[in-house]
Amino acid sequence: MAYRQGRRFLILAVAALVLAAWTGVLMRFGMVYGFPAWAQNFGAIRHAHSHLMYFGWVTLALMALIWADLPRHTGRALPRGVSLQMALTAGMAFLSFPAFWANGFGLTTGGAAGMALGSMVSTLNGLTWFYFVGLYVFTTRRLPLRSLAVQLWDWALALLLLASLGAVGLVGMVFTRAEHPFLQQLFVHQFLDLFAVGWFGLALLGLLWSHVDATGATPRGWLPTFSLALLVAPTFLLGVSPAVLPASLFWVAAVANAGAAVLLSVHGVQLWRHRREFPQLLWLASAGLASVIAVAVFLLWPGVWQQSAGGQLRIFYLHVFLLMWVSTALLGLLEARLLSTSAVVRWINALWVGGVLVMVGGLLGLGLAPMLDWPQLLWLHVSAWGSLFVALSATLLLAALLLRSEATVSRQ
Repeated sequence: MAYRQGRRFLILAVAALVLAAWTGVLMRFGMVYGFPAWAQNFGAIRHAHSHLMYFGWVTLALMALIWADLPRHTGRALPRGVSLQMALTAGMAFLSFPAFWANGFGLTTGGAAGMALGSMVSTLNGLTWFYFVGLYVFTTRRLPLRSLAVQLWDWALALLLLASLGAVGLVGMVFTRAEHPFLQQLFVHQFLDLFAVGWFGLALLGLLWSHVDATGATPRGWLPTFSLALLVAPTFLLGVSPAVLPASLFWVAAVANAGAAVLLSVHGVQLWRHRREFPQLLWLASAGLASVIAVAVFLLWPGVWQQSAGGQLRIFYLHVFLLMWVSTALLGLLEARLLSTSAVVRWINALWVGGVLVMVGGLLGLGLAPMLDWPQLLWLHVSAWGSLFVALSATLLLAALLLRSEATVSRQ
């Protein structure tokens, strides 16, 4: 994949972030002031927002950055199919937005027939991921030495494939019209939660260590790869409703989650020792990672999971993970490659940091409000205004990237 193409795909990823962010603004302000007539299906809009964040922003950015760094770790050129794979991934990711907006995972009526557009486009997205995995395996086959970054990417893709089985199960339930609450929740969280915690988490760690490697620095001591992936695998069960998940499965997932948190902290401590090699946004991403680790330990406290699973506290956690940890780290890596330090970048980062902190603070307030008898409307306002600053930051970043003619994508 040529330099210009890599840059274009990263810009497309940021464009997906912008569209998803403004959709988030619509949802947050809609909960305060009401939704316009053209945006009445909140559940479908939420699916459009979250899937574009997953498929368009994070997945597309991860793939583009992995392809940019991989030749340095393999000593090999990328295969010819990379540009086609990335174009298909980008196209299917953006197609997911209108598909889910129509009716989420439900059937969308067209004439006398009903089509499960959300499930269909999820399947098409999955096919492009399998294409990515095949090209990656072909490129990294029989390497005499697999670097730390490559090992993390290996296991990230293994978890991506495992998460995809959840999507297959969901599609099967939609087309057979099967109704089974436990299986439906199991497949949903296997797909979305493992996709995020497994694929996003390990792939991002690989990119961070690849960034360190490009500076000439080397990590010290043992850093987990396979053991981390093994413990992450069952954690998606924590997303299943306590009403349908057996207690035995909860404890398997909770203990594995705590173990994964310990291994993540090993990476976090080592990465912090190399903080001078990272962009300024690393401190916020590190705070997000520390929060994710703290939540994993806190879930072991009796009754916490039963009270928080599926409610506002889960929404708070998802935004800490996806926005404060994953998206902030990706934004920092992207800025380091495509933008030099300037007044515009400082404004972008200030808006992003302020917006993320205000938004997750508002979501935490919403989660705690019923327990502490706080007025929920106040926290709805706080989270809404935080989402606006996040969207403005993303929009300013996209404008800066479109106006900038020269930049460096690869860390080679």
